[in-house]
Amino acid sequence: MDFSGLTGGLQDALGDLDLVIDQAVIDQAVKTLHDTSGDLTDSGFRRLQVPVSVFGASARGLELGDHHGKAHQVIRATLEGVILDLEGFADGLRRAEELVRSADDDAADQLARRQAAAELLVDASQHSHGDERNHEARNQYLRDGGEDA
Repeated sequence: MDFSGLTGGLQDALGDLDLVIDQAVIDQAVKTLHDTSGDLTDSGFRRLQVPVSVFGASARGLELGDHHGKAHQVIRATLEGVILDLEGFADGLRRAEELVRSADDDAADQLARRQAAAELLVDASQHSHGDERNHEARNQYLRDGGEDA
């Protein structure tokens, strides 16, 4: 009996799908994100606020100080968003890694079940009660090459 169709169907279902995960790259990316996120949050940029008076008491100095304060707020808000993005990306990497690992485990379980099913089919096809009983009956009833006992 040919069971190549059992594995061929799985290969056809997967097609040209090829997912290569380099664990070292993922680990390094997560480590870098973790290490540098502290640098951004603790850099002091949030606390760095230059008083408007530093730019002088003239109208132009006050205007420049006002624009500097607004630009600082924009950069600060942007950096806070980038930090959230980096933390979200690191979480996404961890979750993706868990999903791939889980998918690998699920695939291994499915393949083990399919292998067990194929082995049962092979065992069932290699043993014939009909052949066994025919052989026993011939030996019991037709001794001496087919003559009556």
